[in-house]
Amino acid sequence: GSYKALMGKPKGKGPFPVIIYSYDEFHDWAGPKLANKIGYNLKEVAKYFIKKGYICVIPVDRFRKVNAIIGIAKYLERKSYVSKNNIHLIGMSEGAFLNYIATFKYPHFKSMISIGPIGINDKGYLSLSHNLRINNNSNIPVLFLMIRDVGWRINEQSKVYRLFKTKFNSVKLITYYKEKRWFWNINHKYIKDINNFLESQYNLPDGKTKNTY
Repeated sequence: GSYKALMGKPKGKGPFPVIIYSYDEFHDWAGPKLANKIGYNLKEVAKYFIKKGYICVIPVDRFRKVNAIIGIAKYLERKSYVSKNNIHLIGMSEGAFLNYIATFKYPHFKSMISIGPIGINDKGYLSLSHNLRINNNSNIPVLFLMIRDVGWRINEQSKVYRLFKTKFNSVKLITYYKEKRWFWNINHKYIKDINNFLESQYNLPDGKTKNTY
């Protein structure tokens, strides 16, 4: 199918590493006008990563479509300006859980950063219970940012964290005592942890991989 996306790239021929950003579901519920008004501006997110040297792609009008993420990845892999081995996922809340599912449908992502991920449905392929039953495993490194704000969200994230620990060989946990909306601002302090994690994917201990930007 066809999917809509917000996309930007640095100047030059590349190839450039990629961020696919899967936003908090609030953006779909509220719509871009209201989301922008209260501080969740996807263009600002894209601009931030572009300045850092990444192509940034944000599937829009995504709702709960995992294929929107996978479709973007397959589109990008055909582009000469894309560093095909350096496509990274960043997601928040339901968007982070959709990214999780995408890693097993398209096994070529370099890393995944999950900000406050929560399960989506009680049943079906978007549910925690379904994904716990699936026998799959991935080597991609994961950064899990736990949002400790309200009880129900903490409980849901804890369930997802336990799921991730059974599915991924490397999961790094960092806890923040902030409200979820604090993470809508890409310039807040959590971005330092994200940048450090992303940079670690290029500068590996063996010294064989270096930054491409």
